[in-house]
This record gives sequence, structure tokens and C-alpha cells, in this order.
Amino acid sequence: MTDITDTEQLKAYLGKRSHSEFDLNSLQLLAGGTANFIWRLIERSGKRVIIKHAEPYLKTAPGLSFSVDRMDFEHKTMMSVPRLLDPSSLVSIPEVYQYDLDSHVLMMEDGGARTLKEAYADAALDISAFGHALGRWLVGLHQRTKDVVIGDNQTAKSMYRFAYSCLASALQKYGQDPSLAEQIDAQYGSLLQTDDECVCHGDFWPGNVLINDEGRSTIVDWEMVRRGCGATDVGQFAAEAHLLDRFRGGRGLRAAFLKGYRGTGELDNTFLKRVAIHMGVHLAFWPTRVSWGTDKETKELVEVGYSLLRRALGQRENWLTGSLLDELEE
Repeated sequence: MTDITDTEQLKAYLGKRSHSEFDLNSLQLLAGGTANFIWRLIERSGKRVIIKHAEPYLKTAPGLSFSVDRMDFEHKTMMSVPRLLDPSSLVSIPEVYQYDLDSHVLMMEDGGARTLKEAYADAALDISAFGHALGRWLVGLHQRTKDVVIGDNQTAKSMYRFAYSCLASALQKYGQDPSLAEQIDAQYGSLLQTDDECVCHGDFWPGNVLINDEGRSTIVDWEMVRRGCGATDVGQFAAEAHLLDRFRGGRGLRAAFLKGYRGTGELDNTFLKRVAIHMGVHLAFWPTRVSWGTDKETKELVEVGYSLLRRALGQRENWLTGSLLDELEE
């Protein structure tokens, strides 16, 4: 496999492949992301292209191995799933232009310069409209991919289990009962290995939603895609939307997203509990690793996640009422 970790190496790679339509001087290495090397390039026609390359390690931590098959799963999904989804939606998956399986170089459509997370505080954006559209799109993904075969992405499954496996230490650090985390991991974390209901994005959060000036959204970073339970996608996005609402201006992203996902359909109690469990795990664990506020505010987030987990495990009939998932109720 070709090492491509800087712009000069990418220029050499492209030069050997006679991409005369590319203006190589326009190559721009993009910041952000932990796993891959990503550039934006402008064709001589003016079209913008994203070039993504995977090395067998994390970009931000070269000492940590990370299987390059993650990009094979991403490519396969981006080629097979879009034709199944609603073409009239304001949400889409980038068009793939080319994939080099040997060098793990993926060339695709440029979905926009800002993520929804970055643009959240922009007063000109209708955040509720974006949230609702994303919820409707996600339910379409889950409903229309029940029979889609993408292979067994073990890397994605192990990464997704991480928060469940490490939750006990986070709860203990912030004064909550770690035995609850052990129960959650045994009862629900273990399901991540065997869930097989539909295609799940696997890392569905506002940082993987690109937006443009026309009000369209593009869903990127499909490396953690897997067959699973759609409730985990819902729980992750709802948790991250809550964090944005809590710390960046309270613009209602979480509620709009959940209302969009629910639509006019009915979600059964088992699915709702999975959403709550995953959202609770996310809120109780990830803010202890990725800071959103002060230590006191982190403690409060852990308590919010812990409380949601307790609700989901309880036997109350109306356990969802008044919770962060209230919008999913009938």
C-alpha cells in the first residue's frame, strides 16, 4: 500500500495516474478528524472533490493500529445504499467518483465546507429544519436497508462497544454506582456483536453531517458502518444534539431530530429502551473523555446519562415521559 500522509505524496500518487482534470496546486489538506488523511481538490472545471486516504493506524495516533478495511466498508456502503433512499430528501450520501482498493484512496463529492456541529450557532441556519430532515432521513436508512448485505465490520463493532466497556470507570469517578454500568454492558453492550436489523451509520452525529448554503445535508464518514440496531444511531445523535443544545445556544436540534425520526410511525418499547440505553451511555461516558465544560458540568452530564439509564431499566409504564427522549413518545 502507498504511504500518503502529506500533500506532496498525494500529488505524486495522482500524477502517476494521469488525472489531467485535477489542478494539483489546489490541493488542501483538511484539518480535523482522527483516523484519516483528507484533502479538498478543485478540478479544472471548477468541481470540488474530496480525497480520503486510510493508513493502517490513526492519523492522530500513529502508534495505534486501525485496520484499513474500514474504508472498504465505507466504499461498499456508499455505492450500495444511496439508490435505496428517497432521492427527494434534502439529506444525501456523497457520490463516489473513484476508489483505489490497493492504496485505499477514496475520491468523492464535496458535501460542504462546514459540519452541522461547526455551523450550529449560525443564526442564519434553521437548525430545527436540519434536525427534522436528518431524523426523517435516518428512519429511511433503517427501514430500507433491512436486507442489505455489507459484510461483518468487526472494527466498527469493537469501537462501538468501547463506551459500554469503559462506562463503569466514568460512573465511579463521578460518584455514580458502577455496578449499573456492568449490568448495561452485559445486557446491552453484548448485543452490539449480534444485532442484525438494518444498516447503521455507526458514527451518526452532527460532526459527520456536512451542510451547504442551499439547506442540504450530506452524511459522511461511513467507516464505522455495520449491520446493527438503528436505535444506536438515534441514541448517539440525540446525545450529541443535546450537548450542542446545552452548551452552544439551546436551538432545539435534539427535539427536532427526534420528532423527525418518529414521524407518524410507532416505535415499540424495546426499540425505545435501546435508544435510551445508548443515549445514556453516550452522555455518561463521552463527556468524560471529550470535554464540553467544567468538571462540575461534566459531572452533571454523567448524572443525566445515569438517570436515563435508570429510567430505561425501570418498570414504570410511562418511563419515557419527561425524559430527553420525550419526543419519541406517542
